Amino acid sequence: MNKSKLIVFDIDGTLTDSVTIHQTAFIQALRQMGVQEMDTHFKDYKHHTDSYIAKTIYENDTHLIFSEVELNQFESYLMEGMASIPIQEIPGARKLIHDLEIHSEYHVCYATGSLWQAAKYKLDSIGISYSDAVLVASNNLQGRADIVRQAIQKASEFYGIQAFESIISVGDGLWDLKTAKQLDIEFIGIGKKHKKILSEHGMKHHYDDLTTFNIFQLYS
Repeated sequence: MNKSKLIVFDIDGTLTDSVTIHQTAFIQALRQMGVQEMDTHFKDYKHHTDSYIAKTIYENDTHLIFSEVELNQFESYLMEGMASIPIQEIPGARKLIHDLEIHSEYHVCYATGSLWQAAKYKLDSIGISYSDAVLVASNNLQGRADIVRQAIQKASEFYGIQAFESIISVGDGLWDLKTAKQLDIEFIGIGKKHKKILSEHGMKHHYDDLTTFNIFQLYS
């Protein structure tokens, strides 16, 4: 019987304390792209991903097309804005990933609304070891569900497991919970900031940070 479980990790606010840093660099990058006016209530956008929000803001303000060329330029500006700022881990993140990787029953992948280079920079900054093959960002996908779905597919191919016994999404935001529900996978919430609203929307398991996170106890 297949006992393999897949843990799909969000990054910002879940593994790295990088939400404010990312948003500041994001706004700065749009300014460098020539954007004058923007709605920075990012949670209100249809898709909570860099690719979708940047494209929507850029095209609404400049009335120009946000093509792959613009996306690449935006990503370069985003990285310039982040590169000089230290990224800290959510307490317990590095140890948790290490513990999961040495446990034969559990496998890990990463699904983020961030762009690729920024996602890699954050994981590298906190010393997490990972394969590019199991990291999916929003460069070519605008919807969170599509990103998580592709991460699961890539993990299946990378680990050579056709079907996991269970798949658990770990995230800090309402969009993470909604995506898990949409894909009919389990969810564990992280962090105090969105705990109330996550609970109101049906979150069953939650940890304030990753030092007390015990997936082995939940899914033994």
